[in-house]
Amino acid sequence: MHIVSRGYFVRDLIVLILSLMIVALLLLMEKNTKRNLRFRYFIRVFNSLLGAFILVALAQVIGVLLRTDVLYGNAAFSVVRSVLLTFGAFFLFISSILLYIPFAKNRYSIVPIAVEPTGKFSYGGYFGDRETAYRLFIELTKGQRIPGLAVTRDPPDVFRRRLGLKLVPVIWISKVNHEDAVEPTKLAPLWDNIRRFFEETNMDKVVLIDCLEYLILENGDKAVLKLIMNLKDIASMNRGMLIVVADGEAVDEKTMGILSSELRPVGELEGYLK
Repeated sequence: MHIVSRGYFVRDLIVLILSLMIVALLLLMEKNTKRNLRFRYFIRVFNSLLGAFILVALAQVIGVLLRTDVLYGNAAFSVVRSVLLTFGAFFLFISSILLYIPFAKNRYSIVPIAVEPTGKFSYGGYFGDRETAYRLFIELTKGQRIPGLAVTRDPPDVFRRRLGLKLVPVIWISKVNHEDAVEPTKLAPLWDNIRRFFEETNMDKVVLIDCLEYLILENGDKAVLKLIMNLKDIASMNRGMLIVVADGEAVDEKTMGILSSELRPVGELEGYLK
């Protein structure tokens, strides 16, 4: 390959490299960014931005080749490059504008969320049977209107329907490819999701973990118990209540002993609601 126009070749090559770096960065951030953006509107804006830089990168690939004897003087590819750059610029412009429109229309605003503590609850970790844990989770999220998060083996819609809930977010512990699913062996993302839920607002909140046995099966008791203890500490520091469903018939005696020494019986939490 022989370079015909060295100056333009260097220019287009630099733009190509920068475009590819941005595309790679956006792709690396895509999963976490979309999960944190939450609203479909902003996810579409992100997709538009990613598409814009992909089009620019493709245009610059052609641009670089046009500066060599591979495509030099090829009018058809020059037109294709112009079209790609035009659409890339269009999507970049649209994504930039769309990002600010909801805020300009007062549809969204970024504000810290804080509610004064009532002194009604004792924060930290609790454990108990499934029936009692479910009943308290329903009362806290539906009756007391406290933000809640559930970690379960059931698909989100199935879990919410079973408890008579509609909007409570659910982390589905599963190996299937689903936007709400976290693989059982990936404790770090699970920890990060729950930690952020506890830390992001200054108000009472509750997390239900309803798949202790499955997590232990996939990761071993030491790793899962370490996760539970760390979550208990985070809950205590951030006005949170962690409810762990622990069935004595499904969890061995040693594990139950550790849970009972670190967490309080869920019945104590029930006493705060009376």
